[in-house]
Amino acid sequence: MIAYGSTNKGMVRPTNQDNYAVELFDQADAALLVVCDGMGGASAGNVASRYAIERFVEEVRQEIQPGMDNTYMEDLLRVGAQYANQSVFELSIQNPEFRGMGTTLVGALVQGENAVLVNVGDSRAYLLRDGGVCQLTEDHSYVQEMVRKGKLTPEQSRNHPHRNLITRAIGVDTFVDSDLFDYTLGEDDVLLLCSDGLTGMVEDSEIARIIRDAATLEQAAGNLIASACENGGADNITVVLFRRGGSAE
Repeated sequence: MIAYGSTNKGMVRPTNQDNYAVELFDQADAALLVVCDGMGGASAGNVASRYAIERFVEEVRQEIQPGMDNTYMEDLLRVGAQYANQSVFELSIQNPEFRGMGTTLVGALVQGENAVLVNVGDSRAYLLRDGGVCQLTEDHSYVQEMVRKGKLTPEQSRNHPHRNLITRAIGVDTFVDSDLFDYTLGEDDVLLLCSDGLTGMVEDSEIARIIRDAATLEQAAGNLIASACENGGADNITVVLFRRGGSAE
């Protein structure tokens, strides 16, 4: 297993409200990956994403063990997302300066060939396989709802004025409904988790090309962020990459 994460504030925003975590559990042959994109003002957005990451990882980490099945992994991620949600919500209630803060959350728990994803908001997970790219999660956003209803095309949604309006987030209510997805990973497959600061600036086909052409996951992450910045860097950019096969050496 090999994984790498990186984040950048981009070219426009004064602060970085994204956060991420990457943890490998060699004895359990497992990896835990998560990306959060905070909202709610300069300080509150960063607090929301950082606090959600900490609480999510804290909750899931303690239950990771060898031989997990997909149902068990789904339960871990569902409970982890709800724990993060409750924690961020309570913090916002207790502190007036944090009222209304929230965050997206996209996470993955991988063990062997089995990958389970959890998603709330519009951060995304992608699978890179045989040179192609496939989006694994579905955005919880206004424009995605319009696409689903046939009122917008995917191309129109990319430049829509309300493309950043999300319909579901961690920390804005006492309960959050999270999406869960199960996938099987090949040895050479690459799993990408990212905030919309990447996908809003770089087309999916270009994301695939950059990862395919990079010698390492670290180089791929750097090149993805550089491409987003070159295209305007309108938002914070975070990428986490994972490959089953290979090692850090």
